[in-house]
Amino acid sequence: MSIEVNHLSFTYSPGTPFAKKALDDVSFRVAEGETLGIIGSTGSGKSTLVQHLNGLLRLTSGSIRIYDIDLASKKPDLKRLRSTVGMLFQYPEYQLFEETVLKDVAFGPLNFGYAKEDAYELAAEAIRLVGLDLDAVKDKSPFELSGGEKRRAAIAGVLASKPRILVLDEPTAGLDPVGKREILNLVAELKTSFVKTVLMISHNMDEIAEHCSRVLILSGGRLIADGKPEDLFRNEEFFAGTGLRLPHTALIRNMLADRGIHLDGNTLSADALSKAILNVLGGKK
Repeated sequence: MSIEVNHLSFTYSPGTPFAKKALDDVSFRVAEGETLGIIGSTGSGKSTLVQHLNGLLRLTSGSIRIYDIDLASKKPDLKRLRSTVGMLFQYPEYQLFEETVLKDVAFGPLNFGYAKEDAYELAAEAIRLVGLDLDAVKDKSPFELSGGEKRRAAIAGVLASKPRILVLDEPTAGLDPVGKREILNLVAELKTSFVKTVLMISHNMDEIAEHCSRVLILSGGRLIADGKPEDLFRNEEFFAGTGLRLPHTALIRNMLADRGIHLDGNTLSADALSKAILNVLGGKK
C-alpha cells in the first residue's frame, strides 16, 4: 500500500469556543497505481485530509503511513515525506515567485538538499515533462507566461523532486475547457513515468468520473462512500445531503433509463456515453 489512513480525526482550535471538527474517524487505503478522486462540498474535510498526507497538518488522532513513513511516530521524516508526496494547491501559479521559470522549478530539489547542478537538471527535466519548451521559458519570469503555462510551470515545480504520490487540489480551477483538458491529459501522462499514485480533489464531477479509478465522498468530516465511479455515480443516494450532483453523463444515462432506454457498460466519459447511445440506436460511428 502506498497510503494507509486509520481512524483519522482532526479538530481546528481544540479547547476553544471556535473548535471545529473537520475530520471524524476517517479510514482508507490507497494502492500504488490508483487515481483516487476525493469529493465533497465546501467544508467537508477534503483539504484538511490531504494536508495531513505530507505533514502540513500535524497528526493529532489516528494514524497515517505513507509507504514506510509512519506519521504517528514521534519524529516522522518530513523532508522525505514531502519529497515522496508532491502537493499541488489550488491556483498554484499564485505561488510562483522566483526570477525565472528554471529557478522556480529548481526551488524544491534545492530545498530537499540536492546539489545546485543536480537540482537544475531535475528542473529542466520537469519543465520538458510538462510540455513546456525549456529553451523558450527557462530564463523568462514566471509572470510572463500564459495562464496554462503558469499552471504547467507550477506542476513542474512539484515534479522536479520526483514524488511517487501526486496530490492535486482542484487542478483545473480557473482554466478554460482547452486548458482543463490539457492538464488532465498531462496528469494521465505523468502516471506513465515516476508518479505512481494520484489523488485529486475536484468539485467537477465529470472530471472525477472520467479520470479516477476510485472515489471517496466526504460529508461533514466523515467518509460516507468509497468505491468505483461507475458504481457510486449510478446511485444518487450516495449524494443525498452532500450538496453534490451526479456527473452530466450519469444524469443523461439516468434520464434515458427513465424513458426506457438502458445503456450497457461504463458510460461516464462523453465518448463512452456517445458510443453507447449510438449502439442502442443502431448507429455507426
